[in-house]
Amino acid sequence: MTFNAPLNSIALAAAAIALTACATAPSPAQTGPEAAPSIARFGESLATIRPMLDAACDTLTIRELPLEEMPVAQTSHVQADCTGLDHAGAPREAEFVFADDALAFVWVLTEAAEADGLRAALEAAHGAPSHDLPPATAFTQAHMALRHDTPELLYYGGHVAPMYQGWFDQMASQFAD
Repeated sequence: MTFNAPLNSIALAAAAIALTACATAPSPAQTGPEAAPSIARFGESLATIRPMLDAACDTLTIRELPLEEMPVAQTSHVQADCTGLDHAGAPREAEFVFADDALAFVWVLTEAAEADGLRAALEAAHGAPSHDLPPATAFTQAHMALRHDTPELLYYGGHVAPMYQGWFDQMASQFAD
């Protein structure tokens, strides 16, 4: 029995260390509207981001979507639907969209009543919007937009920024006519 006592002590110490590490492990950092959720690692694969999504979301659903609905995708279009994401001061629903297994953009649903406050925070952080249009206020310099028709924040990676720049420019020319 004297031989088992040190092993039991080691096992108990290891278990205590593991429980302490779990209890003190940092949760995903909260961010305000001026920056994408901290788990939005643009260009990274779903496999890389999945553990962070699992930790940050109350529920997570992964869906394969039609390839033709994603102009920048060649091989795959996958969306991770997240509920309960702590972002911009509230639990939110969010959509993490992957093109060819690289995170391309994130939509975070907001409330219409928040629009003025969100816009003020975005302008304070990023200056004047690059595009101020009825459907969206874009800050292409920061790779983000505040959508008005469906209240939500859009964040996108640099690798898809030219697509969004073109989209906002096209919208601006339509509203200028």
